[in-house]
Amino acid sequence: MSGRLRILGVSGSLRKESFNTRLLAALRPLAPEDMQIDVFDGLGDLPLYNQDLDLRTGAPDAVTRWRNAITEADGLIIVSPEYNGSIPGVVKNAIDWASRPMANAALHGKCVLTMVATPGRGLGRNALTDLGRVLHDTHAHVISGPWVVLTEAGDKLVDVEDEENGQLTPTIADPMAKGIAGVQLNALAAAIKADAGEHAVAPLRAFFEAGRRMRSGA
Repeated sequence: MSGRLRILGVSGSLRKESFNTRLLAALRPLAPEDMQIDVFDGLGDLPLYNQDLDLRTGAPDAVTRWRNAITEADGLIIVSPEYNGSIPGVVKNAIDWASRPMANAALHGKCVLTMVATPGRGLGRNALTDLGRVLHDTHAHVISGPWVVLTEAGDKLVDVEDEENGQLTPTIADPMAKGIAGVQLNALAAAIKADAGEHAVAPLRAFFEAGRRMRSGA
């Protein structure tokens, strides 16, 4: 792979002042020089998953936009809060849409980096565990730990003035979390360049190929 890596960033919170949206913005300066992070802002436009919308009337425009954004990206970053000990419904719904159609889903073989920001002290790891499990079942490749679980995010995310444009941009103030985030972004880049996602989806591709051979009598 040559050229810049195009990464699609997604916040799992729809709240305007979301800690997770701010954490996503704070990742840009930490990314490798050849990585570009573009933020997807249409998660709230996705309807609840309904297979009839896909098979009978065709996918809604918001769903097509979401799937195309994933397909066109080299990798994915999902930064999500933890709700009631797991991932928010809006995140699971988005993954459900991106996991279909089964034979050619947008998430197949995609390298995905996951993070959590939470205002509390003891939350976050359940969400990351569940998010990783769900993504694994979509045949995506999830970057392993050390995880970024930004607890007490209200204190660890601060606005710093950008020297180039004078605008305030979110920054991770916690040195440990900032260091791990940088390591994880580099790990995402390395996984994409090594085609790690293709290894994740290889068993599914073999399954569909075997099915095609059986149907054709080969």
